[in-house]
Amino acid sequence: MILNNRRAGVQWGMVSPSGSHLPRPLAGLSDYATADRPGVDVDATVMRLRRLVFLKTCLTKMMAAHFCGVPEWEVKGALGLHLWQDAEHGTWLRTRVTEMRTPPHHLDRVPAAELGVFAEELLRAASTLELLVGIHGVLKPAMLAAMEAHLAQSHPVADQPTRRLFGFIMQEEREQIAWGREAADALAARAGVSLAEGPLAAWRRHLEAYLSAAGGVFGEETPAATAALPPPRAALPFEPVRVPRRDDRFPHVWNSRGALPKPGGAVHERIWWMMNVRLQEMHVPELVATVLYDWKDQPWEFYHDLARHLWDEVRHSMLGEIAFAGQGIDFTQIPTHVGFAAFPNTRLDPADRYAFLWGIEQGLMIKSGKQAEVALAKAGGDSVKATFQDFDWADEVLHAQIGRRWLEPHYGDRERMNDAYTRVRGEYDRMKEEDLAKPGRDWWPAFYTRNLKDRDPHHGQAVADVPPIAGSGY
Repeated sequence: MILNNRRAGVQWGMVSPSGSHLPRPLAGLSDYATADRPGVDVDATVMRLRRLVFLKTCLTKMMAAHFCGVPEWEVKGALGLHLWQDAEHGTWLRTRVTEMRTPPHHLDRVPAAELGVFAEELLRAASTLELLVGIHGVLKPAMLAAMEAHLAQSHPVADQPTRRLFGFIMQEEREQIAWGREAADALAARAGVSLAEGPLAAWRRHLEAYLSAAGGVFGEETPAATAALPPPRAALPFEPVRVPRRDDRFPHVWNSRGALPKPGGAVHERIWWMMNVRLQEMHVPELVATVLYDWKDQPWEFYHDLARHLWDEVRHSMLGEIAFAGQGIDFTQIPTHVGFAAFPNTRLDPADRYAFLWGIEQGLMIKSGKQAEVALAKAGGDSVKATFQDFDWADEVLHAQIGRRWLEPHYGDRERMNDAYTRVRGEYDRMKEEDLAKPGRDWWPAFYTRNLKDRDPHHGQAVADVPPIAGSGY
């Protein structure tokens, strides 16, 4: 029998059970010497996780709050991904907290007043650059450093479930930080401003001071012994931008997609109009974002579901972007439709906004809806577009379920949900008709002829078994 006794001079990391031929004990998590320490206890771990849960919750809602107001298309797309990832992280961490003798009752409370003050300051970012500096330059690096510190301090076996989650989260945090920093560098260079000095550097110091006053991410750091905090921006109420913005690369921003192509046209043209519909779907996450931010006091699962819905719709828009970019077409020159978000965001309460979207998505579950869009792409022999539409269809089935999950309890039953949709849809259609009366409504035929018609493999000939498609209503 081998006695593992440090006082006898035995190196524990070199001792293995009798007869073992395997080089790594403890499932490869650690050696004995490293594991022979207490690490961070349960109460301290729970407090750290509660603060991370709070920050992840704030980030999810914060990026939704700024989503419409960010004019840069690429940043808008990245925010959609990042807020969904943060919502996922928040859900994982919430579950982990409940596994450690802690009920979930207080997870939506601010764990410390100073941390809430910091979050309110970050919410007041006044531009895309300030938002990127605050989220990807200050908070996320601080969260990453805090999780790295926890991995260095926590017990490798006793707290393995937390450490596993941190590993997944940290991978995505690093990717987010890298993207955000590259984006900030590019936007600063384009604007001719410096990130290292001037107003943006002052904004960074402003946020760092408030985070330090909160004791850092985990609340365990001694606040810097400096002068009083800079004057708070949160002294003024925050009101998100509700009408979607586009930057100066987009010459034609309006409240409709323009006149639809004539029904029964060439299948190639119909497929490309469908890709234009996908591209324009950025207005759908711009609607969902305001619902996520404005609909207060919902269970966390509501915000997590809407974060997923938002990101899915961003992906759908990206599918259209990919399609046009693959043909060498600058998608920013295509007239961009913002009215589908601008109308409900400025005139409706959050529930009616979401009921409006749900009614359209539920209506696409019929055979002439999403299923027919997949069949159209297949009939045209376009396997790429068929894949795009296949996943779009799968996502929309999920979205209709999410809508029912949260709207039916609010309205009381399906009939009242439908009533809300019908009422709102009539108002929206009137707004869209007003927009269609403006010059430029017939832009599509010339655009298709100039950019896409010559690429039709069927040369305008009829294709068998092409299904009729119901209008999407967007």
